[in-house]
Amino acid sequence: MVCTANHCRSPMAQQMLDHAATGRFGEGHWAVDSAGTNIPGPWPLHEHAATVLARRLGGVAPHTSQPLSSAVIGESDLILTASRRQRGIVVKAVPAAIGRTFTIRQFARLSDAVPAPLSEPDDPTGQGRRLVTEAKLARSSLQPVPGADEDLPDPMGGSLADFEVCADRLQDAIDRILRPLPTGHRTA
Repeated sequence: MVCTANHCRSPMAQQMLDHAATGRFGEGHWAVDSAGTNIPGPWPLHEHAATVLARRLGGVAPHTSQPLSSAVIGESDLILTASRRQRGIVVKAVPAAIGRTFTIRQFARLSDAVPAPLSEPDDPTGQGRRLVTEAKLARSSLQPVPGADEDLPDPMGGSLADFEVCADRLQDAIDRILRPLPTGHRTA
């Protein structure tokens, strides 16, 4: 998950997706992390983001902002960004990542076109990789949408209500992304 300062959107998305994936597949099947394209310093999670996550997830994982690096991009199976601008930064840093880098709202829209369920429920890692492949293929069959529809508005500087709206959009995207994956899971 990538945003600008790794202070609001990407850590919210990270914790929300991690929570949803753990609920669906069990512990330790997906590694979800976050970073920022322009870290002004090591920041904790924004207080409104922490409040929203605590309400929705029943708790908040510790967080300190991390800068995005070419190494992190290169090791990631999927990079979801808050905006088209961050997507461009990722792809400029590592051009080979173009096929696995999307805005989170774009990837949700592409996931809507993937038939469900993708595969047997025994391999969450393989399912995730197959979802990336299927979403990439769906990209060519969908009509374009206005660019602003691909971006997740930044709540930074806004009210707690703005952070709730951001979390609502993130939850919608996460639900849509996980929809094509089987619901059963095995825990290790």
